[in-house]
Amino acid sequence: QGRWIAVGRLDVNSAGLLLFTNDGELANRLMHPKQLIEREYAVRVHGRVTEDMLKQLVQGVELDDGPARFEEVVFSGGEGSNHWYHVVLMEGRKREVRRMWEAVGVVVNRLKRVRFGPIILNSKVKSGMWRELEKDEQKDLLRITGLRDKRRWGTLKRPGSRLEKKSRPSPWARK
Repeated sequence: QGRWIAVGRLDVNSAGLLLFTNDGELANRLMHPKQLIEREYAVRVHGRVTEDMLKQLVQGVELDDGPARFEEVVFSGGEGSNHWYHVVLMEGRKREVRRMWEAVGVVVNRLKRVRFGPIILNSKVKSGMWRELEKDEQKDLLRITGLRDKRRWGTLKRPGSRLEKKSRPSPWARK
């Protein structure tokens, strides 16, 4: 019921976790920078990455809309000129992850959001699929935003339907 609000955004060249809610107050708190909610991304970069570059990304780089920094950068593998990193940041400005890597001289050629606060992208949920949050996940979102636990939650289930617990294809996914 009501309108669905996307919590944050992903640009056309990004993939991964995207939360939707019909609770405007929850959406606002989840997106507001003062809440300091972690967002984690798996990033594949093309180019040689040095320890100095990684230190710079954690200490902060200057972007055209102000300073930005990663809370954490962890090497996750790769060979040749492509390497994977997991990065954590506390805000979600437009194309921020890509622009930060570009500021130190490398190009992001793959970007996937894998975590938003306490919600982790389940590997069973493939591209174009969705699932509803479990009760514990809902409570975790309320806890980190300081909202009361007695809120009503919207559902994608229709009254009387038997939606299985497994992921469903998104009605917007390409066939």
